[in-house]
Amino acid sequence: MRVIIVGCGKVGRSITEQLSIEGHEIAVIDIDSRAVNETANDFDVLGVVGNGASYSIQIDAGIEEADLLIAVTDSDELNLLCCMIGKKAKDLKTIARVRNPAYNSELVFIKQELGLSMIINPEYAAATEISRLLRFPSAIKIDTFSKGKVELLEFAVKEGSILDGASLIGITKRLKADVLVCGVERGEEVIIPNGRFVLQSGDIITLVASPTNSRLFFREIGLDTQQVKDALIIGEGKVGYYLAS
Repeated sequence: MRVIIVGCGKVGRSITEQLSIEGHEIAVIDIDSRAVNETANDFDVLGVVGNGASYSIQIDAGIEEADLLIAVTDSDELNLLCCMIGKKAKDLKTIARVRNPAYNSELVFIKQELGLSMIINPEYAAATEISRLLRFPSAIKIDTFSKGKVELLEFAVKEGSILDGASLIGITKRLKADVLVCGVERGEEVIIPNGRFVLQSGDIITLVASPTNSRLFFREIGLDTQQVKDALIIGEGKVGYYLAS
C-alpha cells in the first residue's frame, strides 16, 4: 500500500515506523526540514518538505498513486484541509487527527461531509480508557465494541473464588449470567473453552458481555469491582477535559 503521512511529530513518526515495518511504501510531509530528514533517514521513506495542504506538495509526495493519506499535524484544521485536498487530487482513503473538544460533538458531521475514512483523537481515546479503568479497576484489560454496548474484559480467577474449580456450564446455570467466556489463559496456554471446562485459580478469563450484565456477573461471583466514586483530576488539558466530561 502507498501511504502519505502529513506530520513528522511523535504520532507521525510512530505511524511511519509501524507501517514501514509492515512493508508499505511511505512518503512523509512536514514543514520542518529537520524532522522530515530524520524520519526519512530513520525509516528509509520518501521525505517532502512543505505544507501538507498544498496540492503541489502532495503531488511531489505521490498523491496520484497513493492509497491512503494520514494527516497528524498539531493543527486539526490543517489535518482536515490536507484530507480535503487529498480527496480532490485522488479519491483515496483519508484519516485525520482531530483533538479539539470544540469539534468533538461534530465529528460525525465532519467525517461524512468531508468524506473521511476515519477521525482519530488520541486524547479522547486515553480519557475513555481511564474512565473504563475507574469503573472497574480490578480488570486487567477492558475493550469496548459497538459504541460501548459490548465489553470485552480480562480478569484473574482468585483462589477461593466461586469460579475456582467450577465448570462454565455450572456457572451459567448457577448465576444465570448472560456473559460469554470466550478465552482462558492458563500459564503459557491459551484455551477456547467449552461448557465442561473447569476454571482454576490463576486463570486469566476473557469474557464478553454488556456493561450491565458484566456488573451483575461480578456482583454475583462476589468480586468487588472497586468502582471509583470520587476522583481528583490534575491537569486541565485535552485529556483532563474529556475525562471530566
